[in-house]
Amino acid sequence: MIVSPMKGKNEFTVTLQVKNNVGQCMVVKVSTVMNPSIKYLSAHAIYTSCLCSANKYFWDIQVSDNTALQGKAEVVPAKSICPDDEKIFPVTSYVETATQKIIVS
Repeated sequence: MIVSPMKGKNEFTVTLQVKNNVGQCMVVKVSTVMNPSIKYLSAHAIYTSCLCSANKYFWDIQVSDNTALQGKAEVVPAKSICPDDEKIFPVTSYVETATQKIIVS
């Protein structure tokens, strides 16, 4: 997870890269955990996508206090997300998280 400053005061772009290392596509749900110190400038988006290699997910946020942001990626059931001809990794309870501290000025 990378947190990059924007031009506005205490505004940041968050980039979460998710990689697939299993050799089969999988459906992943990627999100961030709600935090009262964080305001989402566009939307608190939750992404669901077919992940065959790697993908990056983005959020623009404004932070009111020093805090930590937690991103989460989890394998979920394939609901017509991946193309029909792709081999799909079986659904597991696999969840991975990443946490980044954010210091405001």
